[in-house]
Amino acid sequence: MDIPDIQAINRATEAKIAARQPGDPDFAPEAVPYYGYVRLDRFECPPFVMFTNNDSPVVTHYLCSGTFEPQSLRLWCRLARAASGIVDIGANVGIYSLCAAKMRPDLPVHAFEPNPYAFARLRLNKYINELPNIVEHAEAIGMNDGIAGFGWHVKPGGNISSGAGFGGYGMEQTEKAAVRTVVLDNSGIAETLGERALIKIDVEGAESIVFNAMRNVIARKPDIILETFDRKNCDEINRSLLPLGYRVYLINEHTSQLEPRDALQPASVQASHNNFNQFITTRPAADIDALMKW
Repeated sequence: MDIPDIQAINRATEAKIAARQPGDPDFAPEAVPYYGYVRLDRFECPPFVMFTNNDSPVVTHYLCSGTFEPQSLRLWCRLARAASGIVDIGANVGIYSLCAAKMRPDLPVHAFEPNPYAFARLRLNKYINELPNIVEHAEAIGMNDGIAGFGWHVKPGGNISSGAGFGGYGMEQTEKAAVRTVVLDNSGIAETLGERALIKIDVEGAESIVFNAMRNVIARKPDIILETFDRKNCDEINRSLLPLGYRVYLINEHTSQLEPRDALQPASVQASHNNFNQFITTRPAADIDALMKW
């Protein structure tokens, strides 16, 4: 394609999105191709831009719906305002890191992403937004400081994958690489996070590994936004966190509510209606009520 071809594709997509009526079904990703920069300006942080080569599901989702994980990102931005340290584990192309870095230019935002394709886009998004406070780490949080096999699902159309894991990910169509692993407690970052840290974890099945690699951080009782689909991981994390006074809330992306739960529960792609994230905190109920005042 040449530049005029790309411009024509983008204009057609923009016209299709502009003509959409309330209640219309969601577009299939292939129906809204887009190449270039997209301005994201519907979060509780200053606007920023993200790049897509028609390969970023995050940007496609934003184009289609005008937002992405709206309640989770609203909560993330509000927590970032008073956070003493911020870590994004499984940053992918960087939307959470970008929001946090825009909210808190005074703080380093540590973004961990071992997938080389996602990491390259994370770095591009960091630099086009001139956000030197994003400290990008091309590493996975692991049980040891070393090297491990890492694989990710090859998505149709060359989309940057968000599905990845140690040992090849156990799927037929994967790409693999050797990546560095670091124990967060040993990284030097733990000592800088302070007493009100904010952490996002989206690691596609390696949740218990991450929690075991940051026991010292957990002892300081940070606020955590977590995505998990695995019962075994939930059970193990519950055994560690609930005795520390943590409470669990489902983040409902559709009703803008934090729904109390007795413990972490695995999300279901079929049954969760895209409500994949849970909020884990030791904050008192009054703090939660204040966060919910939209």
